Amino acid sequence: MMKQIFTVVFLALLLTGIAGCPSSQTPAASSTTGVTMAFVENAPPASITVNKAFPIYVEVTNAGGVYIDKGDAKFYLSGIGYNLEGISTPLTNANYLEKESTFAESLVFATNAKWTFELESIFVLPLLLTSCYNYGTVAQSTICVSASNESKICSTTGEKSVKNTIAPIQISTLTEKVSGNKLTVSFNIENKGTGQVYIADSDCDKLQQSDINEALKQKRVLIAIKTTEPGFNCKLESETAPYGPVMGLSGTTEIGSVECEKQLQGEQDHSTPLTIILQYKYRDSMTKSLSILPA
Repeated sequence: MMKQIFTVVFLALLLTGIAGCPSSQTPAASSTTGVTMAFVENAPPASITVNKAFPIYVEVTNAGGVYIDKGDAKFYLSGIGYNLEGISTPLTNANYLEKESTFAESLVFATNAKWTFELESIFVLPLLLTSCYNYGTVAQSTICVSASNESKICSTTGEKSVKNTIAPIQISTLTEKVSGNKLTVSFNIENKGTGQVYIADSDCDKLQQSDINEALKQKRVLIAIKTTEPGFNCKLESETAPYGPVMGLSGTTEIGSVECEKQLQGEQDHSTPLTIILQYKYRDSMTKSLSILPA
């Protein structure tokens, strides 16, 4: 099962699909972007009147580096209480969300929403819009496998360059060192987005309901570590069967530092590629305040 999960993540980075309609409100993508959300202008308007209908439209864009299948992202509108009627929530993406896209899909939470409770003065209602979706990160680097700190081919000291796919969870500060006949490679898993990360099998509906058991899955990811160099042992929270034909470890780990070690043999002195694959559930939110006027 773990192999299948990570195979899906890797293939998702290569596939493209159908996106929705162009958006005039799509924010520029950055290296830590995943799915973005924006309320359509005047839907809802800044102020509404009791018992007068208004729409609620949201545009979502997959600005990150992972393809999202139909229905794999959920969007919740909360904070509405019992007096705001005509709302449909949650909603899912009806189209394939192509990676690194500048196009948006429109979500219709309401065409004729109404605030029905009579008011004597202006009331401010804060709406909370939340997204929840499966996502992944693939990071690539090059490490030096050498029994000497004075390698003539590559460097075993200092911070290594890491290239991440566009995603809110990033691999950073990858370093290595040699102590005796042991090579140690360390890196950090960081949440550089604005939301929260959960283990990939977390249930979006339960998270939305503040389920205590589901909340315990926060700050954890599925991880696979691959290189052509055999013999590495990585300290993970839990491990599964080896992943990959030559060397590979997979399992779960917490957001934070991960350390991998290898016992060196002979006069090894060469560089090798390192690939780190992460899969997780990401949950983000934004707010919009509505001023409700008396009729």
